[in-house]
Amino acid sequence: MNESSFQYIDTPDGLLEACDTLKKAKVLCVDTEFHREKTYYPQFALLQISSTDAVFIIDPVKIKDLKPLWDIILDPNILKVFHAGRQDLEIILEHAGALPLPMFDTQVAAALLGYGQQVGFGNLVQRITKKALAKGESFSDWLQRPLTKQQLKYAADDVIFLMPIYQALKEELQARKRSTWLDEEQAILTSPDTYNMDKNEVFWRVKGVQKLKPKQLAVLRGLAIWREEQAQKKDIPRRRLIADEPLIELAKRDKLNMDVMKRMRGLHEGVIRRFGETWLKLWQQGMDCPEDKWPKLVGRKSNTAGTDLRLELLDTLLRLKADEASISSTILANKSELSALASWGNKPNNEPPELPCLQGWRAELVGNDLIRLLRGEICLRLNPNTGLPVIDDYKDDTTS
Repeated sequence: MNESSFQYIDTPDGLLEACDTLKKAKVLCVDTEFHREKTYYPQFALLQISSTDAVFIIDPVKIKDLKPLWDIILDPNILKVFHAGRQDLEIILEHAGALPLPMFDTQVAAALLGYGQQVGFGNLVQRITKKALAKGESFSDWLQRPLTKQQLKYAADDVIFLMPIYQALKEELQARKRSTWLDEEQAILTSPDTYNMDKNEVFWRVKGVQKLKPKQLAVLRGLAIWREEQAQKKDIPRRRLIADEPLIELAKRDKLNMDVMKRMRGLHEGVIRRFGETWLKLWQQGMDCPEDKWPKLVGRKSNTAGTDLRLELLDTLLRLKADEASISSTILANKSELSALASWGNKPNNEPPELPCLQGWRAELVGNDLIRLLRGEICLRLNPNTGLPVIDDYKDDTTS
């Protein structure tokens, strides 16, 4: 397929003709362009889709009924390929009513093969195809019409190059026996529950939430629910109502009234006049919340004897395993997981905590050995020839 060949579709008849071609494919590469800087919900501006034979840029601004296209994208017999597809899937779920399964996310696949945890598409294209993508339209206004030739070419490239990327990563996953890893990693992406926002839990996403005490979390919960409902109703970004920083400050106050709010940074007088009384009521409701209803924040484990040393050993083992597998150590386990294990290691005969690094393929690759290290079943030593640490079964050579 010619890399400069694509068709721009902006009429219902053109869409039907494109769908006649697309429905014959076994694999489709999909990308979307959208804006959400000024709205709560993403403004759907463009959909790019390609098979091995054709590339189409579909204009949802001009074509109001995309049902023929959604029927193909939702076909369970066609594999859909995305790169960092979380927001693309959100748009498709909203407009098509279901997730486009089965799917293959090249960013997730690349992470499992050592390309980096969140490798960008342009970076991946350059490393695999040795070609550089144009960057001139990265901040383009995709809602303006007519679209320029440069915009259309830029949009088309996102799916034109996605096909060879997919094919290369798929082959590498199979060769390295990691295809099942991808299924596990995509479980969250492919679950409808991921896209169902629980307003009662949205406060956990507020920047700075980890700094609050349980009672303050109860206050923040009510404020965050109000903000979410208002943002949805007005279809505006959350920060247009109140940003995260002042929201956290409201939750932290032991006393609150209109005068206190007027002296707070990030709260303008006009906004306080509109919403101040509501915030006061929500703040008081949170303050009056009974203790057994307070959100439970998982606190940091208190360091017991040897915790820091255990953490260093765990981190060394993790990096050794990551090097052996040619994969980033942060994909295998993060610092909080290692810290939880290091604290648990004070009593390693108890049941280990439930952590991602102890589940699925991660458990096979590193998690089981982390547990074995803490239980004294394996050890780390220096190879006298290389000076590098290696993993060995533990042997007690002490004599009485």
